[in-house]
Amino acid sequence: MGAITTLAGGVLGGTVSLLVSRQQARDARRQRVEDETLALRRRSEDRRYTAYSDFLIRTRSFRNAVEAYYTSPLAKPALGEIDALLQNANDASALVFLVVEGRDTYEGGRSVLQTLSRARAVLHEVAASPVTDPWDELNVSLGKAIREFQNAARSELGVSGPTVPWEDRGRRAGAASP
Repeated sequence: MGAITTLAGGVLGGTVSLLVSRQQARDARRQRVEDETLALRRRSEDRRYTAYSDFLIRTRSFRNAVEAYYTSPLAKPALGEIDALLQNANDASALVFLVVEGRDTYEGGRSVLQTLSRARAVLHEVAASPVTDPWDELNVSLGKAIREFQNAARSELGVSGPTVPWEDRGRRAGAASP
């Protein structure tokens, strides 16, 4: 009787040990999958942060150059320099559209590119005729498009803080716009 009890205890102990080790292996596998999924999400988020910020920097550089072109006669950039900045913004948009995940961010990026293209057309049309000054209109359209993209990207990435609409501060207070 003692031998049978010992044998049954050994089998029961071995079975419990086997079940516990299998459960631990399943938990470890599940944890690895969760860690890999989290790492993948982080890499995706990091790529989007980088792509979106680079795009915003390049579009704002273009906007600032256009502003200087119209408002700073002494530091007026050449149209070739402005065109190069536009090309940089267009180049940066390729990565944006490769990594974008949100519909609003996608549409915001398209809107920025359309606005940049219109601004380039206006620049080259007006370059031959300095009588008209389209800066006010360009300022509003570029500012709104860039801000809408920025707000959509912030929302997509879960960045807290205010997502405020663009305001033309230049018209309100005579100061430069954001």
